[in-house]
Amino acid sequence: MGTWAEDIEAALANLGGIGTLSEIYDEVKKVREGPYPESFTAIIRGTIENHSSDSAKFKGNDLFFSVKGLGSGVWGLRSYIKQTPKASDIESGDGNESPQRVHQETYRILRDTELARQIKLLHKNKCQLCGESISLGNNECYSEAHHIKPLGRPHNGPDVAGNILVLCPNHHVMLDYGAIKLEAAEIKTHVSHQIESEYIEYHNEYIWKNRGWPDHF
Repeated sequence: MGTWAEDIEAALANLGGIGTLSEIYDEVKKVREGPYPESFTAIIRGTIENHSSDSAKFKGNDLFFSVKGLGSGVWGLRSYIKQTPKASDIESGDGNESPQRVHQETYRILRDTELARQIKLLHKNKCQLCGESISLGNNECYSEAHHIKPLGRPHNGPDVAGNILVLCPNHHVMLDYGAIKLEAAEIKTHVSHQIESEYIEYHNEYIWKNRGWPDHF
C-alpha cells in the first residue's frame, strides 16, 4: 500500500489533475484498499495541506495547490500546471539563420497567469462558450484564459476566478473585440468556478457596446 500522499496524487491524476475534496475522497477509495479509519477525510485534508505551499500547515514536498477564489476544498496537482504551449513559429531554430524581424503593433495580449492556468486545468481546456478543446497531440490540449474585465488600462480588472473565462481562440477574439454579448445562461460553468455577474455586465456595457475599445488589450 502506498503512502497517503501517493494515493492522493494517484486520485488527482485520475481526476485530470484537479478536484474538490469530495471528489478526492471518493477517488482515493478507488486506489486505496480499505478498511478506512474514522479520520479518513481528516487524514486526506491534512496530508494535502502538509504538502502544499498554499497552506499554512506546509511541511515540505510541494505536491498540491489550492485554487484561490474557487471556493473551499478545490485542490490540484502542482505538476499538472503547465505553461500555455507556444506556436512553433515563435522561434526559428533552423540552422544559424534568424528570421527577419519587423516592428508590429500588438493588440491582443494572452494573460497566462498562474490562476488562469489553474482554471484552465479545472475546465480541462474546454471553451466555456462552445465546449470545444483544441488537441495538440501527446495528450496536450490548448485553450486561452480571458479576463472579462480586462487587466490592462483603462479597465484595470482583477485577476480573480470570477473574472476569468476559459475559451477557444475564436471566442477569445470575439470577446476581446466586443463582437459578441455575454449571456450568463450560455456560459458552461463548473460547480467550483462561477463567473461573477458584475464582470459580465461590465463586458456588455463597456466592451460589447463600444465594440472592444481597441486600447484595452
